[in-house]
Amino acid sequence: MESRRGRLRQGFRKGSIMDINLDDLYAILATVARNQDQITYGDLSQRYFDRTEDWHEPHGSWDEPLGELNQMLLTLRWPPLSAVVVLQDIGEPGGRFWDQPPDVPPRPANDITRIGEYSRILRLVHDANWPVTIPLAPPT
Repeated sequence: MESRRGRLRQGFRKGSIMDINLDDLYAILATVARNQDQITYGDLSQRYFDRTEDWHEPHGSWDEPLGELNQMLLTLRWPPLSAVVVLQDIGEPGGRFWDQPPDVPPRPANDITRIGEYSRILRLVHDANWPVTIPLAPPT
């Protein structure tokens, strides 16, 4: 039986149907966080494919589902799990990661401030006790 939260609503994007299962996305990211690690968008696409046999391009496929997963988690006071997904070139999340109230501020313009803020958020994500499935209650 599929979780009631499991499927991101279907939508048309760049000529293909996007149907990313949030339960699978969560499982991948929670494992990365529990291992105190980060992955690139390319690695995320590959791990999602390995798990589901459903391929989604690294560029442009993940912003909406990552944002939706973060919003679900933030409503329960969990940190933004998508902090573990980074751009290959700079080792930081993409621009749409920023400005997700209440826990993620607008993207700081100053590099040192941005790196410090991202490090703080990533530490919260790495320190969280992520359950195996999408949490339905606040962290304890």
